[in-house]
Amino acid sequence: MKRYSMVWVMAVMICFYGQSVSMGEEEGTRKKTYQLSLDETTELALLNNFDIQLTKYDTWIARTDKDVAQSIYDTIFEAEVKYRNDQSKKTSTIAGTKTIDNDYNVGISKKLPTGTTLNIDMTNNRNWTDSSSSSSPLTHDSTLGVTIEQDLGKNFLGLQDRGDIKVTLVDIENAEYTTLNKIEESIVEVQKAYWSLVLETELVKIQQDMVAEAKKLYDLHQEKLKDGLVEIPEAIASEANYKSRKNTLLLVQNRVQTKTNTLKLLLNIEKDIEIEPMEEFDLSSNGKEELLAVLKSAFENRQDYKKAHKNIESKDIKLSMKKNNIWPEINLTATLEKNGLGDHFKQAVTQITEEDNPNFFAGLTITFPLENRAARGELKAAELEKAKALLELKLLERQIAIAITDQVRDCNVFKEIAANSQEIAVLQAQKLEGEVKRFRSGRSDADTVIRFQEDLVLARSVVAESIRRYHDALVDLRKGEGILLKKYWEWEL
Repeated sequence: MKRYSMVWVMAVMICFYGQSVSMGEEEGTRKKTYQLSLDETTELALLNNFDIQLTKYDTWIARTDKDVAQSIYDTIFEAEVKYRNDQSKKTSTIAGTKTIDNDYNVGISKKLPTGTTLNIDMTNNRNWTDSSSSSSPLTHDSTLGVTIEQDLGKNFLGLQDRGDIKVTLVDIENAEYTTLNKIEESIVEVQKAYWSLVLETELVKIQQDMVAEAKKLYDLHQEKLKDGLVEIPEAIASEANYKSRKNTLLLVQNRVQTKTNTLKLLLNIEKDIEIEPMEEFDLSSNGKEELLAVLKSAFENRQDYKKAHKNIESKDIKLSMKKNNIWPEINLTATLEKNGLGDHFKQAVTQITEEDNPNFFAGLTITFPLENRAARGELKAAELEKAKALLELKLLERQIAIAITDQVRDCNVFKEIAANSQEIAVLQAQKLEGEVKRFRSGRSDADTVIRFQEDLVLARSVVAESIRRYHDALVDLRKGEGILLKKYWEWEL
């Protein structure tokens, strides 16, 4: 189950699928803008994202295997009706010329977890004949019987049957781990798309500030040009710079629309809705990532690591089953029947309980291939598969340790670089401010001011790129740690 508030979910659904439609009908092409935080974006993706919805079906389909596996213990009801009218020629006139047989049989069978198969059957035969040797032309023969079959070798006490069910349950758990891992990958894509939109939005702000600065320079040159205080080439340079800034702003605004559409596709929301990210584009308030703590968390939470352990558990079960397959087939069968005879059905059934006429049978069969090569080969394969699974687990542990080490280092390095870039941007802003003052007093030129503007734009853009890179690395680290989805999702589908 999801952890987010159902009140918020209802509000989002109403706004996204109700109000947005009415806005389109009443106001034509006017678009509705919604502010979304990173958490709200993630929660909305868990509700609407097509890939996530499709991935959930993998687990739901896998869970149906449980009923299929446990169906071996289903109670089976059988019924049979037979009719025979025999008027064929006989070699003796004593046998008669016509015999009619009606059979009405019912039975129930059930297999128990102990490997025991229990059968209860009742057969009823109605026989009519015109044979002169028969004591009665019409007889009813009813029989009630109980049969017990028990495996004592292969499938000893139901070991194979229970093993098959256990393996199926492990496979279902592994399917859930795979599904959750895929959902986490989708959330990584969504969150990175969100931060990409935040980046482009920040770049728009930067370019808007630079357009304003370029316009100030352009206006100043125009004033000085009228007064003859500036050369025409410098005025032309400031005008070209101003127009170039506006073009760059248009390109960045266009990229914002592209990133918005990408995120809207991932969230599966209306095309006439605009998204405004709410997250502040700054560095996380958290301190440095600690390697040991993150490694511990990864080994506790990662879906692929849990799946690897479940694979070993499955191999253990299969190995036990293959060892059991080496045993001979020893089947014990015991049957107890009682019957009754009468001129009509009720009389025959009554005699089953009133008269003591039991028919007991017990049998033991043993089947064992002398070479038994198939069972021994399967056992050897099972042993090798378990050894392979153990080796795969060790490899995964090494891969996780190396990946987490790199990701922790990346996060800390990227965060430090972003912090340093912020200081550089502040210095570049101070440099530009000082140069503008020099320009106003006639001690600088347009080219220098424009170049310093370029330096500031580049510095601020580097800050934005560095912060986005840090947040992307943080998303990858939380995914590697196995806790990215845990914040929004309880481990049930």
